[in-house]
Amino acid sequence: MPSVAAFPTVPVSVLLVAGLIVPVFAGANPRAQTEAAKTPEPGFMLTLGPVEAPGIEIRPYFTAVAAVLRHSWPSKIQANLITRGDKGIVFVRAVILRSGSLQQGSPILEIPSQMAKLNDASLATVSASAPFDPLPENYKGEKLELRIVFRYAYLPDAPFKELYESAQRAVANQNYTSAAQLLETLVAQNPDYTNAWNYLGWIYNRLHKYDKAEDSLKKAIEVNPRDVFAYNNLGQAYAYQKRYDEAIPQYLKQVDINKNDRYANANLGRVYLELKQYDKAISALKSGATADPKDPTVFYNLGRAYAKNNQMDDAKEAFKKSVDLEPVPMRFNNVAYQMAVLNLDLPTAQHYAETGLGALVSKMRNVSLEQIGVDDSRMTAWISYLWGTLGWTLFEEGRVPEAEKYIKSAWLLRSNGEIGYNLGRVYEAQGRRDDAIRTYELSLSTSEPYAEARQRLVLLLGGDGEIDHRVDERRSQLADIRTIRIPNTHDADGVAEFWILLSPGPKVLGTKFITGDEVLRPFTKELEAAAYPDTFPEATEVRLLRRGRLACVRGASTPCRLLLASAETVRTEE
Repeated sequence: MPSVAAFPTVPVSVLLVAGLIVPVFAGANPRAQTEAAKTPEPGFMLTLGPVEAPGIEIRPYFTAVAAVLRHSWPSKIQANLITRGDKGIVFVRAVILRSGSLQQGSPILEIPSQMAKLNDASLATVSASAPFDPLPENYKGEKLELRIVFRYAYLPDAPFKELYESAQRAVANQNYTSAAQLLETLVAQNPDYTNAWNYLGWIYNRLHKYDKAEDSLKKAIEVNPRDVFAYNNLGQAYAYQKRYDEAIPQYLKQVDINKNDRYANANLGRVYLELKQYDKAISALKSGATADPKDPTVFYNLGRAYAKNNQMDDAKEAFKKSVDLEPVPMRFNNVAYQMAVLNLDLPTAQHYAETGLGALVSKMRNVSLEQIGVDDSRMTAWISYLWGTLGWTLFEEGRVPEAEKYIKSAWLLRSNGEIGYNLGRVYEAQGRRDDAIRTYELSLSTSEPYAEARQRLVLLLGGDGEIDHRVDERRSQLADIRTIRIPNTHDADGVAEFWILLSPGPKVLGTKFITGDEVLRPFTKELEAAAYPDTFPEATEVRLLRRGRLACVRGASTPCRLLLASAETVRTEE
């Protein structure tokens, strides 16, 4: 059972290709100009980069071109009566011929500002700077096409660097809410900060606040229409909401800015894959793989696209590349499950699942209640994926009894709709109609209902008229699967959470009070003596860390209830 494959995300940063930050002030005397460069006053910035990568070390040539532009710019600013309060960004395209002269018709406005005098000053600066030095002798080609970005009256980043870096530290600690608050403060003080709007949109995507992400990213694009990340991140905001038709143009705009953008190409391919446009998906993902040949997720999705397009040999090669690049348990799991679902080379799929499972089991042997790490609880969720994947592979191979052991264990650990559907399929194959119906209904009552479970119910029940009612009745039973009755021997009243460490048997290796009403702390012994459902498909040395919520009512005739959390919801921090 694979993890949900997220669209690739990109932390944001300022990219200046052979960039030059040039603080120049109209009408300033030399002393004032020097002082201005040291203080956070509005200034002008010039960025220079190629439209087409020339394939050689071109930075020295860029430096020479930028120096000439820098020399010409102040006079054109003055000639056009531009002041510190005139704000705008102008994108100019220029084509330099091998001789150093400008191609006829060059320069041109690529994206003008809203102020004509800023546009005029930018074009005049480029025209007055020609001819430039001849192109380098080892440059292959007869011309070099450049994009020159003129920014007028934008504050330097320095005064706000501390706020920005504080947001970065918050993100590193996965404290996205604090990071968003810091960046909101930053953009309130400086709405033209080069990267803050983009970073803020990226963070809101992580927080699933897509309306705010859209607003922030649109603002980033307004500030810089050629932003190197914002269109991709805006595409993500749409894609996360399954608004794929709106996401595609954003990714394409990012690719227009940088045809080798690994994030935009990868995300574009993923969206085309979701839309079943497999030829387009393959093309975009191949571009992503070219841009970043070490990204295992790109090759994973490329394998899926090839398989859906009936290019099975290419699919196997792409899947192999994915696991070769990232030989970790969950990568083996994701590839193995896709191959099993596609019925593609099942022996290899089984090998991948067993390889990932073996590597994970070896890590889980060391789990201890004395020092619980972040990954200790996550590994319980991961092993449920791998058990589910191995089980489905065995099912596709016709080994139904073995498949049941693994898929049922995965289902008991994690209330996931697709696992419930797979278990229902196993029961159907065994002729256990009632068990299959019940499990399909439970699958549809999860937080992630699996649509195909409904289709199977329609076939088994002979229609869909009662399905919604039956699913509603099952919803309360979903928690019952993971609920254990504990004697209220202390006649206590309250709620508390505990860690329970289990090994095959099942055997309780220990319990530990986490948080809650102190009167329930003594229940560790009762929890150790309880009978837990057998969630182990095989007798390995694996240790499962479960988190349980114990609820007791004093004087009640019923025992306490221990609800074991579904594995993917468990956290270790308080």
